[in-house]
Amino acid sequence: MADEDLDLDSGEEEEAPKSSKKMMIIIIVGVVLLLIIGILGGMFFGGFFDDPAPTETSQSVDAGGEEEGDSDSNGGAESTEEVADISYWPLEPAFVLNFEGKSKARFMQIGLEVSVTNEKSYAAVKKHLPVIRNEIVLLLSGQKYEEMVTPDGKEQLRAELIETINIILKKHKAKKGIDNIYFTSFVMQ
Repeated sequence: MADEDLDLDSGEEEEAPKSSKKMMIIIIVGVVLLLIIGILGGMFFGGFFDDPAPTETSQSVDAGGEEEGDSDSNGGAESTEEVADISYWPLEPAFVLNFEGKSKARFMQIGLEVSVTNEKSYAAVKKHLPVIRNEIVLLLSGQKYEEMVTPDGKEQLRAELIETINIILKKHKAKKGIDNIYFTSFVMQ
């Protein structure tokens, strides 16, 4: 009987090392899978799989208002960076003013948006918005109806608005001003 007990004990001892080997393999496979998932997750959230180049149809607008396509003549990398970094911010509410003198139109409503290439520029615009709005109102209220109906008059006004806003920002020691300004609505009645 003592011999039988010994045989039973020796059989159990052989199974224990086999199950511990299986458990060790499962743990190693689990750790390897976790490492792979961690690396892939880090690459995904780090932007490794993002498309670095914008589409070919993207265009940028320079300060003169001319459109530039993505061409290699100006350095394709520079023009794609400009497109990606431009932000547009509305100057709300829209400006409603009246014209001087006797003209066909008495009122105008102009919606404006500024374009900036960094958040600090917009933060400066936002900080000094009351001063900027005041200067824009003064500039717009001095306009003549006859000048405003022509495309050249509107372009001249746009250039004056850019210059006025940048002078205000420079006066308040902002490092960089706005890049451009756009009319989003232009109504005269």
